[in-house]
Amino acid sequence: MNTSRDYWEKCFNGINAETYDFSLGKPAASLANFCVNYLNTGIRVLDLGCGGGRNAHFLAEQGFNVSGVDISEKAVEFCRKRFAISNLSGTFVQGTFNNIPFPENHFSGVVCIAGLDHVTLEIAHTSIGEIRRVLDPEGVFLITFDPPDTDEDILHEAEILPDGMLHFIKGRQSGMLFRRYKDNEIIELLGKRNIISFEHTAKGTRVIICR
Repeated sequence: MNTSRDYWEKCFNGINAETYDFSLGKPAASLANFCVNYLNTGIRVLDLGCGGGRNAHFLAEQGFNVSGVDISEKAVEFCRKRFAISNLSGTFVQGTFNNIPFPENHFSGVVCIAGLDHVTLEIAHTSIGEIRRVLDPEGVFLITFDPPDTDEDILHEAEILPDGMLHFIKGRQSGMLFRRYKDNEIIELLGKRNIISFEHTAKGTRVIICR
């Protein structure tokens, strides 16, 4: 994650919250069901890897006490402006998956949409521990992983790191890290006994509810 920070900062270069059309970024399709089936309105929810805030925006509109963390300072600033423009309440801070800047047991829910795909396996394991640290004992989290064949057409633009991670070195995704997780790798990462549900969307995205 830290080695690709420049890539994520670059993604938000030149994006002006004042003129941006927020309707372009829809919340994750899995988010509504997660809210209805697993969360109580008003609880504290963390959007980990919040990016431009599409999921945090939805959560705030549903009445949750929302915080967001992203490695990109530009993304954090964009989210702050987005919430101010939309008259929504939320807290956004710069941080990493493996060092979440909130205290223990602070949240009752955590959302991480297609985020852990972009860190090394070592950091991913540490990050799962961090998610559980900031969750209260009864808390749950929603985590998704992109399909295992993602970026099949641009594999030639990446080098393969020793742990199997893709590091894109040219093209539009130059600088990005991405790991194409298999189902069994996700189960091993999360721990089978901690998984409440594990579903596949029609497009192959893995949607997991976990404790």
